[in-house]
Amino acid sequence: MVEGMDTISRTRPDDRRKRPTAAAFFDVEGTLLAAPDLAAATGPLGRLWHPPVLAALHGHAALGHLVVLVARASAAELAPIARDLAPDAVLCSRPKAPMAGQGKGYAARALLRERGILAARCYAYADEAADLPLLAEVGHPVVVGDDPVLLRHARRGNWGRLPAPGAERR
Repeated sequence: MVEGMDTISRTRPDDRRKRPTAAAFFDVEGTLLAAPDLAAATGPLGRLWHPPVLAALHGHAALGHLVVLVARASAAELAPIARDLAPDAVLCSRPKAPMAGQGKGYAARALLRERGILAARCYAYADEAADLPLLAEVGHPVVVGDDPVLLRHARRGNWGRLPAPGAERR
């Protein structure tokens, strides 16, 4: 395990026989959930999901990819989301060790190394420039929303794009 990282791993019953050859990392705050901060999020989770990103998560799970949630929040704050989505792993903050910026990239790289998965086969979904280290660790980065720094990288690297939360309702 990487220093400063809390990892929660789960094996779905249908995945015990085969080992994933790809992974999909989902930034939680502002990407998978429309809320930029879990502590400020109120109401039922169903209203907070960002439908295009949630659909991508389910698509990756259906393909047998390792599904990983990555969040600034703590394991306790993420528990309801983890119960609903049953990811294979959660990379989150610990006391005095936030999961942010370069830490997200390091944590993703360490998990891929530990699982023997090639980064070139992996995906990451994120919404802000601070998530660039996570996006840079995979072969298939996807920018969610309209962060100008990420859009510049997306244009240069031919990265995938998804709309910002709420954009599909406009």
